[in-house]
Amino acid sequence: MSEPAPPFRAERYLLRPLPDGRSLALGRFTAATADVLGPATAAVGPWAHYGFDGRKIAAGFKTSTEGTCRLQIECDGELAGAIVVVCPWLAGPYLQMLAILPAHQKLGIGARILAWYEGEARALFRNVWLCVSGFNVAAQRFYQAHGYTLAATLDGLMRDGDAELLMRKRLVP
Repeated sequence: MSEPAPPFRAERYLLRPLPDGRSLALGRFTAATADVLGPATAAVGPWAHYGFDGRKIAAGFKTSTEGTCRLQIECDGELAGAIVVVCPWLAGPYLQMLAILPAHQKLGIGARILAWYEGEARALFRNVWLCVSGFNVAAQRFYQAHGYTLAATLDGLMRDGDAELLMRKRLVP
């Protein structure tokens, strides 16, 4: 029996279409798409709350680091967001970032991304991990609805007065 292929290594992934039939794909960043998605990501969600610099996020999207997968999310050929996965992490991969731009939210993209993330990990790992900001109640509900449970509260990780919630999902073989 052969070993499973290492996860999170492909240049491009085609995911199941969205419920409304739109195509969904993940692909490696180009410099141009990183320069668009960096500032767009900095303008939403926890990144806006913490005052992240869009140019620094874009620079991070362009960086190549062993064990870190950085992908742009494409919905019907349009840039829809970004995902960053660190693997291996703690007995499984860590979803460091899932950013879906506002025009593409509530379409089912997040659920498709989580299914892809868990599917990539399932053959080699028993856990998948992510962090969500304590103030981001909608994201907490989303992850809980997909089987993630609280593993730890990290008070003051990003700044005093805020907490990040480390969540884990145990994968069933």
